[in-house]
Amino acid sequence: MDKTQIRAFALQQRKSLTELQRQTYSQAIMSNLLDYLAGQTDQPQNLLIYRSLPSEVATDALLVTQDYRMFAPVTHHHEHMEWHALSSDTRWQTGLFGILEPDGGSLWDEKQGITTLLSPLTAFDRSGNRLGMGKGCFDFWLAQHRVHIKQIIGLAYACQEVAEVPAEGHDVPMDCIITEKEVIQCPRR
Repeated sequence: MDKTQIRAFALQQRKSLTELQRQTYSQAIMSNLLDYLAGQTDQPQNLLIYRSLPSEVATDALLVTQDYRMFAPVTHHHEHMEWHALSSDTRWQTGLFGILEPDGGSLWDEKQGITTLLSPLTAFDRSGNRLGMGKGCFDFWLAQHRVHIKQIIGLAYACQEVAEVPAEGHDVPMDCIITEKEVIQCPRR
């Protein structure tokens, strides 16, 4: 299958989940994520998170945790994202792609603390390759900032796994994927 076919298949898999399944699986994924982060020797101080679309793994539960400095992206166009600090006072607005984005907040300083990026995806394989929605925003941003990110964690439902996601030279692989069933450690490249 090519990327278009894989994306369509994975989106259909995700869409076939009931609302109750999405809620239950999202809670399990958030629990697995927080347990995974708590067990790390070099725990991150910064979490770069994203606000989820209705069919994606729900990330809203992270907004109440006090264990990390949280940042969410503001996308100005396909090739420019910046990460704004979140607080209990953060106001949200609908951004360029219909995703909630913070309205204000200080910018993420790549030199301040250990940073983990949580990545949205439509499909993944066990080698850490991912497909997004096809806009390239995360890959473009990561190509410039990967050196400042300790780890990239993909959040997905297990049904989004495929045998192989075709990877191109500009694609940045994930370090691990967390599903409702397991934490998948991806090979380092």
